[in-house]
Amino acid sequence: MASRSDFIYPNTGVPHRETKVESAPHPDVQNSRVKIKNAVITGHENLTDDTFLLTVKLDNGEVFNSHAGQYGTLKVDALDKPRAFSFAKAPTSEKKGEYSFFIKQVPGGKFSEYLEENRTGTKIVLSGPMGQFKIDESDEDMVCIAGGSGLSAINAIVESAAHEKVKRNCYFFYGARAQKDLYLVDEITAIEKKWAKGYTFKFIPVLSEEPEDSDWEGGRGFVTDFFKENYLKTGVVKAESCKAFFCGPPPMINAGAKVLEEAGVSEESMFFDKFEDARSPAPVIDNSKCVLCDECLLVKPTADCIVETAKLSDIKDNGRFSNIKRVDPAFTSGLYYNTLYINEDKCIRCYACVHACPHKAISPNHDLEPKTLRNIVEI
Repeated sequence: MASRSDFIYPNTGVPHRETKVESAPHPDVQNSRVKIKNAVITGHENLTDDTFLLTVKLDNGEVFNSHAGQYGTLKVDALDKPRAFSFAKAPTSEKKGEYSFFIKQVPGGKFSEYLEENRTGTKIVLSGPMGQFKIDESDEDMVCIAGGSGLSAINAIVESAAHEKVKRNCYFFYGARAQKDLYLVDEITAIEKKWAKGYTFKFIPVLSEEPEDSDWEGGRGFVTDFFKENYLKTGVVKAESCKAFFCGPPPMINAGAKVLEEAGVSEESMFFDKFEDARSPAPVIDNSKCVLCDECLLVKPTADCIVETAKLSDIKDNGRFSNIKRVDPAFTSGLYYNTLYINEDKCIRCYACVHACPHKAISPNHDLEPKTLRNIVEI
């Protein structure tokens, strides 16, 4: 495992019998699991009135070692921050070095507004892979519930499962508002023909705001309620022998988890990555729980979102610090005394660090004042 002292120091010379450091080493040189790569947008297609299919290809034939269910971040020069999106297809369904994303237009969302114009040919930076969301290795029934652009990660997982011919039943529920919001229905339905023989794959779209007098004959209401009434209560899916996979808006994930918990499904049998946005709080690190494992530093998508601090000062109105002095190898002490700090201005709310921390030291619910082993905070 790489440690925070594994930096590559510059060459030194000895002019006039005096050793001189030529330049400071880069503070982020480490064996990160997240790779930051240059790419170009190769496809930009409207799937619905407010959802795009964006295809990105890495430069020089490079590829990520990713698995279905993971996500990456996209950054263009025109915007100040990257944005996190799930990979929308299984690696086996993509061309070499190419990655697809379903991106829903959000009012006030800078990245989705940027995509209102076709951006094919635009240079972009893709960081990844991120996240621990993936298919498990059991043989229990798969209950997949997606909403909005959360269709992406679940689509990737069932594509991968079909390719691997996993021997288990799969019920894929997708919640949308109306028929006009549905996309990839034919492609996902066609997975049934590729599924392992003798096992069930079923795609079930559920619409919450479809007019009563329309020609829609499928499921209606909230997708989690539909699943509960028509599959869980009827015994089609048994709580004691299923695994649940969620991707979509946090309220949908919370509702689905509650339904399954009440039915007796354990927390260990539910898998998801929650996506937040700029309106969500930035996570906070409780350094009293930190064990210096580096897991958060190995998954950060931007250079300065998590900082090893030498000093914090100048508290802003929101309780955060505006002056963050980072540990700078060869210039400040490398003994940072267990003080990692999340810079709210650089944080993109991907919550990769929250999911990666094995000791629950990182959460948006922690106290804003850093807990440290020495006083590095100036009020």
